Amino acid sequence: MIENDAQPTAADPTWRTAPLVATLLGLPLLAWEYSMYGDDSYISAPEVLLCGGFVLLAIAWALPRRRSARMLRITAACCGLLCAVLPLVFLVTMAVVMASG
Repeated sequence: MIENDAQPTAADPTWRTAPLVATLLGLPLLAWEYSMYGDDSYISAPEVLLCGGFVLLAIAWALPRRRSARMLRITAACCGLLCAVLPLVFLVTMAVVMASG
């Protein structure tokens, strides 16, 4: 019989690392971008990205603190950070394109 040393429900001691890093980097960007795009009366693409970023960061914090949920937690945190960075990358890209033309 093969025994598994790791318990499937064992608590992950570093569970907060990925959500904390993503929140510290992404939340100020999300708040700044929401102040720019959030007051529209219609739903636009940047607003969907911003709400998705907030939701994904909240999911990264709300997932269970088990080792089995580590990859899902890291994925949610990284996708939330990506949703925070994409509108900024779009703005910088458009500024470079307009400045070069």
